[in-house]
Amino acid sequence: MRFLKMQGAGNDFILIDEFQMTLISEERKPTFVKKISDRHFGVGSDGVIFVQKSKKQDAKFHFFNPDGSIAEICGNGLRCFAKYLYESGIVKKNFMSIETNAGTVKIKLIINKNSKNKSMVSEVRVDMGKPRLKRGEIPVSGKPDTEFINQEVRVNDKLYKITAIGMGNPHAIILCNNIDDIDVVDTGRRIRYDKGLFPNGVNVHFIEKVGDNEFKIRSYERGVEGETLACGTGICASAVAVAIGGIINPEREIIFHAKGGDLKVELKDDRVYLTGDANEVFRGEIYFSDT
Repeated sequence: MRFLKMQGAGNDFILIDEFQMTLISEERKPTFVKKISDRHFGVGSDGVIFVQKSKKQDAKFHFFNPDGSIAEICGNGLRCFAKYLYESGIVKKNFMSIETNAGTVKIKLIINKNSKNKSMVSEVRVDMGKPRLKRGEIPVSGKPDTEFINQEVRVNDKLYKITAIGMGNPHAIILCNNIDDIDVVDTGRRIRYDKGLFPNGVNVHFIEKVGDNEFKIRSYERGVEGETLACGTGICASAVAVAIGGIINPEREIIFHAKGGDLKVELKDDRVYLTGDANEVFRGEIYFSDT
């Protein structure tokens, strides 16, 4: 079975093209994903993207976490997905409409000519939609119609102020003085598995302001169950959190420096837009028996 390895801001993904035909049954996909995502016994990835046809949109983004669970959405994965659609000729449009498990997503491609005069995708701008602030929509325990903004949560006898934002998936954002001093894996895991507070689990992000509308970020991702080099939806949620906190100019672009690279966020008309690049790493074949 052929596959493509891509990355966006260091978030790496395996793409399986099922646009013309199903290669792996839905029942077997979780097993396949866990096998191919293993960094020692498989190819290794932060998630697997199945490129599929959509009855209503240009294509369907069917995304799995490396633990085999289905994810609602993935900002960095969507950029890789859109680049593949365009450059493989499946969807030859500068503006795409993509079906995801979190609803329809609109994508704009920035196209440039390479040295061989071939049209290539240099950047991808994703309309990540409206953020969800109510506890019931994220979800966070408590009164469903209230918000969870800058609330104190005790972890390992230390208090953290957390803001919870939904971007199709749940996020907990913590503003820190120095994120390099944070044990992202231990603290992130404890918050992620606090089912009394986050019944569906949560992605945890530690951010540090390093300039005007400029932040460093480190992320613990649910489903990956560890620190990743970047999280697109987490960066979007973090932009919303700092806008609510009044520590940025929401009329200007917000820059986030993740371990895997930089991403840009715009907040316009109550919607969140994520812009960054996407790159092919390599192609290959793997044997998997769908029986």
